[in-house]
Amino acid sequence: MSLKQRLLTIFLIAFSTSLLAFTPTAAQINQFKSLPKVQQEQLARQYGVDISAFVASASAAQEVVQKAPILRRTYTSVVQPQSDDLRPFGYDVLVGKAAGLTVVDDLPIPLDYQMGPGDEINVQMFGKSNQAMSLRIGRDGSVNIPSLGPLSVSGQTFGELKRHLTKVIKQKVIGVDVSVSMGSMRTMQVYIVGEAVQPGAYNVNALTTVTQALIASGGIKESGSLRNIQLKRKGKIISEFDLYDLLLQGDTSKDVRLSSGDTLFIPIKTRSVSVQGEVFRPAMYELKGETSMSQLLNLAGGTRPQAYLSKAGLRRVHAGLKQYTLDLEAPSGQEFLLKQGDQVNIGRVSSSLDNVISIRGEVVTQGAMVLTEGMRVSDVVGSIDEGLKDGADLEYALLVREKNEVQDIEVYQFSLLKALSEPGSQDDLLLQGRDQIFVFSNGLDLNYWADVNQNRSINGSTQSTQVRVASEYVDPETGAVVKNEAETALNTPDEDDISLSTRSRQKNREDLLEPIITRLKEQSSIGSPALLFEVSGLVRFPGVYPLTVNASVASLIEAAGGLKEEAYLDSAELTYRNLTDGRTELKQLTFSLADALSGKSTVSLYPQAHLAVKAKPDWSEVLTLELQGEVVFPGKYTFKRGDTIKDIIERAGGFTEFAYPKGAVFSRERLKRQEAERLKYLNAQLKQEISNMSLRSDGNVSDPSQAIAVLEQLGQAEPVGRLVINMTEAMAGNPLQNLILEQGDKLFIPALNPAISVVGEVQYASHHTYNPDLTVDEYIASSGGTKRQADTSRVYIVKANGSVEVPNRSFWFSRNYKPLEPGDAIIVPINTDYMNGLTTLSTATQVLYQLGVAWSAVKD
Repeated sequence: MSLKQRLLTIFLIAFSTSLLAFTPTAAQINQFKSLPKVQQEQLARQYGVDISAFVASASAAQEVVQKAPILRRTYTSVVQPQSDDLRPFGYDVLVGKAAGLTVVDDLPIPLDYQMGPGDEINVQMFGKSNQAMSLRIGRDGSVNIPSLGPLSVSGQTFGELKRHLTKVIKQKVIGVDVSVSMGSMRTMQVYIVGEAVQPGAYNVNALTTVTQALIASGGIKESGSLRNIQLKRKGKIISEFDLYDLLLQGDTSKDVRLSSGDTLFIPIKTRSVSVQGEVFRPAMYELKGETSMSQLLNLAGGTRPQAYLSKAGLRRVHAGLKQYTLDLEAPSGQEFLLKQGDQVNIGRVSSSLDNVISIRGEVVTQGAMVLTEGMRVSDVVGSIDEGLKDGADLEYALLVREKNEVQDIEVYQFSLLKALSEPGSQDDLLLQGRDQIFVFSNGLDLNYWADVNQNRSINGSTQSTQVRVASEYVDPETGAVVKNEAETALNTPDEDDISLSTRSRQKNREDLLEPIITRLKEQSSIGSPALLFEVSGLVRFPGVYPLTVNASVASLIEAAGGLKEEAYLDSAELTYRNLTDGRTELKQLTFSLADALSGKSTVSLYPQAHLAVKAKPDWSEVLTLELQGEVVFPGKYTFKRGDTIKDIIERAGGFTEFAYPKGAVFSRERLKRQEAERLKYLNAQLKQEISNMSLRSDGNVSDPSQAIAVLEQLGQAEPVGRLVINMTEAMAGNPLQNLILEQGDKLFIPALNPAISVVGEVQYASHHTYNPDLTVDEYIASSGGTKRQADTSRVYIVKANGSVEVPNRSFWFSRNYKPLEPGDAIIVPINTDYMNGLTTLSTATQVLYQLGVAWSAVKD
């Protein structure tokens, strides 16, 4: 015998001994039922157990006595329909899953609650005697009060029972007060059948209504009717519940309480229609009786403001598919009767405005305006003071007009100033439907100029900030100690700086022109190029602009913001495409810009052409340089193209008696940019060589920390752009040394510095007093001698003027070597072999040693 059979044997023996003393558990019953029927009968005969009695007793043991069950709603996840799908209306309100029974004893009981068998009443007597009683209404409709006997309460409401019971107890028991409250409610069984999600019998409490029972049963299938829910009692229909009354009007008069044995019957839905489009609740609706279009729209919450009621579509399947167009603004359309399966679609009115014009940009009121006959630009804007913002551009405005049914556009350019000051003129354009006016900005901050109480700078700062600036500073490019003029210098924009108003005007043009240009590009096709035009050169806002109707060179220049000061009026160039024999070639036309602007000559313009405005010959901006050091009049000087070093020195009064021309330092912006690129290149090359050190196969890898330190210095080094010059030769007029000046040059003439510097791989880098009798080796010895990693064979000298020389230290060969002079620097480089072949390190250290020096060559 298996273990399962032995356990069941013990179980059946205990059960056969006393049914009252043992109650089988649900698990034991299931285990017994899992045995084959033959085994069940064999075990029952063996131990004298009646199987039917056993199962019935076990089922009774599983039942739990409940006081007052109430059905709580439990939600289930519902798949949301796609936006294009229509769902039947109202079913989601009842969606849930069948609820279990939950005992709730603290629900408030209404006074009209009908008492019945099974209800429990709590009675509390206090005063002369104190007693608490729980009385249950019996099947005969009475309660048995201890010491007072039975009292009939059947058919009474809870309010009536309280008054009756209190009156009886007070009459029979003198000197007591009575408090009557509701205990647990009775449980009753109702039936939910038909098109319910889960039909069947449900145990509910006596307060349950029709909708609560439907929710507890999981809701109604979409095939079931929401408008004809029948409440049956003893086989008769006592109430019909239309759920639409509750959902659409909040009417709960038909949502009655259920009684024991009631049946809720949900019939099949027989008629439904769908409505979609511009209604507030597009859905599928169930029909009840004859339903007109106006009644359906009421069910759907009405139509939206943008609904097109004059042409509503209705599709009907009746002896074939039929399509109807209804005028819902007419009584015939509103009274049209619907049939099963009808599909109604309420369209949307057109969003296009045919009889309006719109205006946008720098106007007081943007938006649409009704077009009247004979309306012009001046009628829309009004006046300059009242219709335009203070920052409106009065010389350049656009009108965009749709010219055909496919909504291709053409653009008109006009002057707002002329349109408003000369009503009816050529610039005061006659408007058509759907025209759009674009008003641009002139970029000026006129709020500041209009408010006399404001006192701030153009960038919006309202308070001055006191900053202490050093009276002198060291120029990082020339090494000169320069007096700081910023203490009293005005912080105002230079003549070459682009003003904030210009930036604002440029941004406004870009924002307003971008959609126009995009639309012109999109409407282009073969044989119809985009009506665009490009202006470049000496105009304020070069770029691509719409080629307007009746455009001219003057209008294009005005669109580009006007000419700059240096524009050349005698000649301009127009480049355009010319189609000849199926081939396209570019042609250039040179013309007088002055004649074209004045109207003396006419220049034909073409789509996607290019107008180039040239600069005046030999025109240049004001060029400046800075002269520092030992000249009679140091400072900033302006010069013209072609001026030389000698010219500027003579203008500055020449050298002072303390000047040391051989040590002149000349810095140039162009060389600074080249030097910056060289520093970047050396930095990258040194990084690569350091990383390759770890990949060497010979295992001879030294510590790269010194190379990394040089790498960090290279990253922080600032280029100075020094150019080596021979000032003596330059002042003598030697064309090779007397350089032509460039914008941003700096020239520093130092005073005599009787010192020799020793830097690099020496024990102590230092400066020494110049002594013409000392040699290079003696100066190095004065600095403690060289370090172990020094490359003594490659010592070189950086002269005061920036040139480099190698001293004559060879026993066999000699060089044309000049002796040391004041201001020279002796450089002792690092031995690259010491760093395992980091060849770039030598160059990098030389750059760091000579930073601020642009050397010419190593001289023999």
